[in-house]
Amino acid sequence: MIVYMKPLQAEGNMNNILQSRFAIVVTKTYGNAVERNRIKRQIRSILVTLMPQMRQGFAVIIFPDTTCKAMQYNHLVVSVKQVLLKSGVLKQ
Repeated sequence: MIVYMKPLQAEGNMNNILQSRFAIVVTKTYGNAVERNRIKRQIRSILVTLMPQMRQGFAVIIFPDTTCKAMQYNHLVVSVKQVLLKSGVLKQ
């Protein structure tokens, strides 16, 4: 799993903290549409549960690889947490 992270820039004179944004990109080589949509749904649900622990103000793109296809859900949760911790999006 690969994560690309970029800090968001506040537009204009806004002093509020920007909400982090996430994108999950799954290529056609991952599998058919059912498999691609399933991994996106699983990662999205993991991100929702981790949202209170995340730093604000980042744009994050997640690229799951084909090894995620064979993972059970609880292993996928651990993998996503590790990747987000390593990238600095998730608070320790």
